[in-house]
Amino acid sequence: MCLSAFDPAAIFNSGMPKSLSFLGKESCGFSVAKRVAPALRRRGRMLALAVGLGLTASVGQAGPSGPVTWGATVNVTGGGWGRMIPLTNGHWLCVSTLFPPGTNSYLGIYRSGDACRTWHLLADVREDGRTLDNGELVALPNGDVLLTMRSLIHGSSYRLPVYRSRDHGAQWTYLSTIDASENAGTRGLWEPDFWVLADDRLIVTYSNEKHQIGWPSYSQIISARVSSDHGASWGPEIRVVTQPGGGGLRPGMSQMTRMVNGQYLLVYEVVGLGNADVYAKSSADGVTWPRGLGTRIPGHHGGPFVTALPDGRVFITSCENQVSFSEDFGETWQKLDPPAWHLGFHFSWPALYATQTNELAVMVVAPNVKLRFGTLAPPKIWPDLFTENFDDSTDLDWTRYGANFAFDNGRYELNNLGTYGKALVGDNFWTDGILEADVRLQTASGDGGLLMRATNPDDLGPDDLYGYYVGLRAGGAVFLGKMSYSWKEIATAAMPIATNTWYHLKIVLTGPQLTIYVDDMTTPRIIHTDTTHRRGQIGVRSFQANAQFDNVIFRNTAPWRLRLRRQKDQLHFSWRQNAHQRQLASSPDPTTPASWQLITNTPTLTDGEWSLSLPLPSLPQQFFRLQPQ
Repeated sequence: MCLSAFDPAAIFNSGMPKSLSFLGKESCGFSVAKRVAPALRRRGRMLALAVGLGLTASVGQAGPSGPVTWGATVNVTGGGWGRMIPLTNGHWLCVSTLFPPGTNSYLGIYRSGDACRTWHLLADVREDGRTLDNGELVALPNGDVLLTMRSLIHGSSYRLPVYRSRDHGAQWTYLSTIDASENAGTRGLWEPDFWVLADDRLIVTYSNEKHQIGWPSYSQIISARVSSDHGASWGPEIRVVTQPGGGGLRPGMSQMTRMVNGQYLLVYEVVGLGNADVYAKSSADGVTWPRGLGTRIPGHHGGPFVTALPDGRVFITSCENQVSFSEDFGETWQKLDPPAWHLGFHFSWPALYATQTNELAVMVVAPNVKLRFGTLAPPKIWPDLFTENFDDSTDLDWTRYGANFAFDNGRYELNNLGTYGKALVGDNFWTDGILEADVRLQTASGDGGLLMRATNPDDLGPDDLYGYYVGLRAGGAVFLGKMSYSWKEIATAAMPIATNTWYHLKIVLTGPQLTIYVDDMTTPRIIHTDTTHRRGQIGVRSFQANAQFDNVIFRNTAPWRLRLRRQKDQLHFSWRQNAHQRQLASSPDPTTPASWQLITNTPTLTDGEWSLSLPLPSLPQQFFRLQPQ
């Protein structure tokens, strides 16, 4: 925390200004006063307590970038498929599929009492004549632990049974069946996933082939059922994800989490789109979901798993064996570099867990069930003046998309003649600012330049992100384009561009206006207005060219701050969305820490801006600040 002095003329004192805006990362609080307290009137200033948001050419290793540093690994079991849960006694349970030779697979239950570092077999669950797989566990509020799975006799019987343990996983008894498909050929039921809703009801989502008959017909859908009696019985089927109009797409392998904003996030693969691309939907209650296939999550393919942390961040992994995180409840995603497991696309059926405070673990099958632990850092606080000169031949905090990155005497090199690549850095919530860098094309074809307001990047194609790009073209032009997983050039200015010559680029971002300078910093080459992309990271890119970059600078001209506007008898607060989950608090005396009280009114998020209105305080003076939730 820090103290910040404000001029009393800027404080509501008998006649409050229409609006106030105070400071960014060093201070984000202010007072509203009907009079200046005598104790704070000395020296003609009022004190308000505010909270502080508290790299010769060589191939360089990527990053690292992102909030996780990967470390130790452990083996859990020799089986395939693994899922685990924490118990109320501090232990963890894991379910894994075991494949004995010459007979049907069954489920092994393992327990750890030392934060998932060592495991021992506790129990097993078998069904005579049936094949078991896709085990999922859930701990109920009453202390019971439930287990579900797919249970099948191939070609004739598919069931999703539920077993219950009342002794932390040592013994299991059959409880109920969620759904069944009997004597229906190969129309099966697969991949159930439990979640306890906010009202303590239990929901399960699962992959369902029963609707291959009928009109319209669906190759597969994601269904759900809800239990109000701790899994003893199940309500009617709910269709959660279906292909509009029916057809051959196969949404499946769903996983759910509840985020700190109260919303539920469901992630799943859609076989038939890309390489089993991963999609997502959100729901206010976990039961009612929007129609359609949802929104694609970049960089992930097949068998996703998602987990939400108490600090607001959401992490996802998939059979692409990358880990990505979202700081805005799934609206945008950023890739961790390097990944937890260097497997590439592989059917590892990964899962992701917060195993301890400030620790994340990724479970994979490769070929046995394994865990890798990572130390989790808090959300990064990016400076309002970001600089990078690559003098140490590293790109710490930069995330690479594509290939062929190197360093040459303190310059960042993207060698993409015949291909493409980009690297991103910075705050995903940067909006307005001034971006500058030195750029040099080393080939007589293609282009190289700078990215801004970039979100949701992927590396499958050259234009796979949402954002703007200012490039220098070897044919002789500076140009501005926008990307939305497609390319549209929106402004061009002819100018000579020579190879092996440095050019200084500067882009001024002010709301919808982009002003572009090359070498001459007084006369812009391009001035253009566009409202498509409002915030995101900065970066470098080359397309069909070898290019070098140096002296990257970004000046954030819209720092994070708390703003106040009075309208009649209401106080209207607003602050820009960012990665740091903050809540408004108030106090009559900022010098007494215990006097600060969180304001429980729920703010509204609109176009990247939080807002909240309160009545005028009844006390003679009141101080306000944003602090961690």
